[in-house]
Amino acid sequence: MTHKKIHLMASAFAASVLAVFLGLSASAHAQTGKPLLIGQTYVQTGPLASLSTEPLVGIRAMFTALNANGGINGRPVELRQLDDAYDPAKGAENVKTFAKDGAIGVLMPIGTSSSVGAIKAANELKIPVVGPYTGAGPVVKFTEYGFPVRISFDEEYSRIVNHLFTIGLSRIAFAHNDNPGARSAMESTQKFIAERGEKMVGSVAIKNDGSDAAERAAELAKLKPKAVVLSATNDVAAKFITAYRAAGGETAFYSFSFLNGQKLFQDIKKDAAGVVISQVVPYPWNSAMPVIAEYQAAMKKIGVNDFSYASLEGYVTAKVMVEGLKRAGANPTPESLQKGLESFKTLDIGGIAVSYRAGEHRGLTFSELSMLKADGRYLR
Repeated sequence: MTHKKIHLMASAFAASVLAVFLGLSASAHAQTGKPLLIGQTYVQTGPLASLSTEPLVGIRAMFTALNANGGINGRPVELRQLDDAYDPAKGAENVKTFAKDGAIGVLMPIGTSSSVGAIKAANELKIPVVGPYTGAGPVVKFTEYGFPVRISFDEEYSRIVNHLFTIGLSRIAFAHNDNPGARSAMESTQKFIAERGEKMVGSVAIKNDGSDAAERAAELAKLKPKAVVLSATNDVAAKFITAYRAAGGETAFYSFSFLNGQKLFQDIKKDAAGVVISQVVPYPWNSAMPVIAEYQAAMKKIGVNDFSYASLEGYVTAKVMVEGLKRAGANPTPESLQKGLESFKTLDIGGIAVSYRAGEHRGLTFSELSMLKADGRYLR
């Protein structure tokens, strides 16, 4: 199946009726219990909507497989979704709606602004938020009802900077989407470079629709950095990298985990070769790891044979929610879900470990760097 077909499938799913049972079919085990309601506020409209596409496919694969196998104690999981258009106030409003409707938890708000609003409301309402799709500081800092899964942006960028200095590249610049999460990533990187006794060569903020990407690329290329670190959506990164190379700029490109390397290669072909991407979940094609084999099987059951880091992250995050629900008692509530998640201590979920305990919601510690090859595959 082509990426385009997957994208269309995911978009159709995301735009469908907002309250759905995932994976309930005639072949499913008998489920007589009341559904366990989980809410998701996500970006369905606006220039950042593409952030949601692949994680939602992984989430759908997880819940479809779960419900086809009897749900949790005979109760199916219902995922109810609302669009927040990347507006923190709307994200908060959506969480209030979910809580009012009887949701037990909130799963993977997409992006920094949405997640900030969702977590603020969740802490007021005492309902757990599991696995926001961002590593921004305000989201990953400890709160009683925030349960991050991925590592923080600070950790991602610290590891990128450490790698660059290790291989002798200290003239580092930064290019980012013009939004709060991406700006905070730039500021963190600036700080990590300063801690090494160097200064960031320069930075540019690119409009979220990428309309000024060529102008910003020419601006940054004049500074002749040895490495450009990116915090940009796929469309913006593709436009920026192409324009940078066209302007004659020679540099190594490093990106945080939101960049989908396969899509980048499809969009800009040879210009994507050599781009290094930080990954916060394991290699999705390594079926020797139990959680990956499980993910691949679940994806195939919904008719998707093209795997990706982002859909794997969606799957893993939904799995963490499910493990919390399993530990939340016979009649889960937001309070018992919080206790269930904190009972993990350090829980192996199939080759990777998630750490939560009272007073410390660590999530995963995993990350690695991967490089795009000339054929669009990853070199690890």
